[in-house]
Amino acid sequence: MGLGADGAGGLNPPPESHLVNRPAFRIRPALRSDMPALWEVRYAVRENTLTPGRISDEELLRSIEDEGRGWVAEADGRVLGFAIGMCSGNVWALFVRPEAEGRGVGSALHAAMLDWFTTQPVDTLWLSTGTETRARGFYRAMGWHETGPYGTDEVRMERVNRSRGQ
Repeated sequence: MGLGADGAGGLNPPPESHLVNRPAFRIRPALRSDMPALWEVRYAVRENTLTPGRISDEELLRSIEDEGRGWVAEADGRVLGFAIGMCSGNVWALFVRPEAEGRGVGSALHAAMLDWFTTQPVDTLWLSTGTETRARGFYRAMGWHETGPYGTDEVRMERVNRSRGQ
């Protein structure tokens, strides 16, 4: 606990000048021009890592323009994270730069994606994530339920796709 304004051990809240000022971010649709930043974020993560070249630029572009939609969280012109949802109901990606973790970026991207999913004609949303990752806990906290293993080291998770009226 920090010292209060009177220096007496925290009985009074600290003055505004002592508060940590976290820059705000905004959520917007991902664009073709964001692709370099999406790759930068994707390769920066510490869990659910990806070998460069495993997914092509063409596949990424299809996922945000044709077969699904994407969103970025941006602050001061820098992409902090991104999410991609597929028309099939699959969460294809949700990643946040390590230095932007804990700021609500992932939750905001998740909310934007779920909102878009309500416009898609699918009843069940699904994703897969590593069995030993923080992402697994994040998705549990966001209302996803495990339905079983997915491959050798991942778990499949699902949730109902709720319409805007529910």
